[in-house]
Amino acid sequence: MHIHKPQKIDLEQIYPCPCPRKRGKLKPIALTDAFGCDRCSLLFQLENDGYSLVQLGGIDSQRHAWQWTGQWQTIRDRSQQAWLETILMYMASLLFFALIIVWVLSPKSTLGIPLAILLFTLLGLLIWRLLVIRRRDI
Repeated sequence: MHIHKPQKIDLEQIYPCPCPRKRGKLKPIALTDAFGCDRCSLLFQLENDGYSLVQLGGIDSQRHAWQWTGQWQTIRDRSQQAWLETILMYMASLLFFALIIVWVLSPKSTLGIPLAILLFTLLGLLIWRLLVIRRRDI
């Protein structure tokens, strides 16, 4: 499968609508950075970078975005990534607490020092990740 690079979207060109149901055509709306579909009546706004198109409004509350590569390619939504990050953070936290319980229940075992190193490494990674998420949200 050949992967094409995203192309800058031209406001003077007519593109096929990314909505698969109606097979309409996106036509530029005069004096704006937007397109309108002639069949499904959806509006699409050109993002600041000029390489992505975002659906405005619609029935669902999700924000749909596409890039033009000769055909429309869906851009992965950041809220899905945030959901995945949240799940990973909970799993890492559960692992951290499970390791603490194992360490407390068997402090004299030969696993004591490696578990301590693993706990502090995991704690450092969790703190670092929380700081990265906080900085990204600011």
